[in-house]
Amino acid sequence: MINEKQIYYLLAVAEEHSITAAAQKLYISQPALSRMILDLERSLGTSLFIRNRGNLQPTQAGEVYLRGCKDVLAISKSVSKEIFDLSDSRSGRITLGLTSLTGEFLLPAILDTFEQKFPHVELALIEERMSALQEMVKSGKVDMAFVYQTDDPELEYRPILENPIYLQVPPFFMKEKSTWRPGSQNPPILPESLSGQPMILLKKGRSMREMADRLLMQFQITPGKVIETENIHLARSLVSLNKGFTFVPSIAIHHFTGSDNTSFYCQVKDYPMKRSLYCCYRKHGYLTVGERFLINMIPEILE
Repeated sequence: MINEKQIYYLLAVAEEHSITAAAQKLYISQPALSRMILDLERSLGTSLFIRNRGNLQPTQAGEVYLRGCKDVLAISKSVSKEIFDLSDSRSGRITLGLTSLTGEFLLPAILDTFEQKFPHVELALIEERMSALQEMVKSGKVDMAFVYQTDDPELEYRPILENPIYLQVPPFFMKEKSTWRPGSQNPPILPESLSGQPMILLKKGRSMREMADRLLMQFQITPGKVIETENIHLARSLVSLNKGFTFVPSIAIHHFTGSDNTSFYCQVKDYPMKRSLYCCYRKHGYLTVGERFLINMIPEILE
C-alpha cells in the first residue's frame, strides 16, 4: 500500500516534470526514485507518466492517482489536526498562503490580536502569486490561503474583506479639483477622462492589471504613455511625481493614510471596481480553533 513518503515523491515528480529534478529536490538518488515509480506502475498495471525527454507529464491514470494522493494527504493532515486539537488547541502551526501585497497590508492589522489570543501558535507565511495559491491549498503546502477567485470545487471559501479599487490621481489633474480632499472620498470621474492620459500599471499577470485592462477595453480608452511595474509603492510614488494615474486597492489606501495625507483617490463613474478577498481551505478539512479564530477575526478588525 502506498505510504506518505511515496506520495510526496510522486507529487514532487509531477511538480518538477522530471525525475532527476525531483530526486535532487528530495535529496535521494535518481535511480531509487525511478525504481519506486516503476514498481508502483507495475503494481497498478498502467503508466502514471508520459516520458518525454526532460518533460514528464501525467497520463490520464496518473492524473487520477495524483488527485487521490492529494486527497490522502489532506485527510491524513485533517485527522492529525483534529486529534491534536483535542489535547492542545493553544499551540501548533498555521501555514498561510498569500501574495506579498495582501500580506503587507493585512498582517500588520491582525497579528497582535492573534498572538495575544494564541501566543504559542506559529503563523508561517508562504508568499506566492495569486494564480498559484489555490493549488497550494489543494496540495497541502498551506493550510489556508487568501485569494480573490472562488472557482475551485475542491475548496471552501469564506469572505474576508470587500476591497474596492480606486484611481490615484496625479497632481496635474488636481488643478481643476479645488474641492477635492486627500483620501478616497472624492467624487468619481468619467471614464473618458482617462483617454490619452499617462498611466502606471502593474505588469501583466497580476489581477489588478487584468481589472485595469478590462476597464480600458470596455470604454475603448487608449491611454497615453504607460509605465509598468511590479511594485505598488513605486506606482504610487510615480503618481506623486506627475507620471500618471494608477489603480490602488482600498486595503492599501488604509495602510498608507497613516503617513500620507497628500494623495487623492477616486473611482470611475458607473464602473465600481472591487476585489472581494476570501480565505480558502480544503472542503471538508478540519479547521483548528486557531484557524477558525483567524478567519472570524479578520472581518471584525478590518471593518
